[in-house]
Amino acid sequence: MRATYKRTLYHSFISVVGIIWSLLSFLYVFSPSVKKVGAWFPAVLGMMVAFRFISMIGVWHMKKWGVMLFLGSVFLKIVCSALLGQLSVLEVVLSAWVGVSLLFFFHKMDDNL
Repeated sequence: MRATYKRTLYHSFISVVGIIWSLLSFLYVFSPSVKKVGAWFPAVLGMMVAFRFISMIGVWHMKKWGVMLFLGSVFLKIVCSALLGQLSVLEVVLSAWVGVSLLFFFHKMDDNL
């Protein structure tokens, strides 16, 4: 039987900040500057924001799929931003820092849904 670990204060902080950031980012999907990029970009950005929100819920519940989905959404966001020439170094560094720090707790997270 596998031991159940409690959520740390760090996980709680990252999850709450990530959820709030995702909800605020969802408002950005409807901004005129996003629509200028292309007709397809608001849909792709909306999916990336939704994936990041769902991943933060998974991290809140100490699930491994939350970390994997977060890393996948970060990778997708970096690739899309690089292709559009809108890559933000600050966002890459912060996302990488959160992703790597969550990987340190990955072994303590639950495999089950």
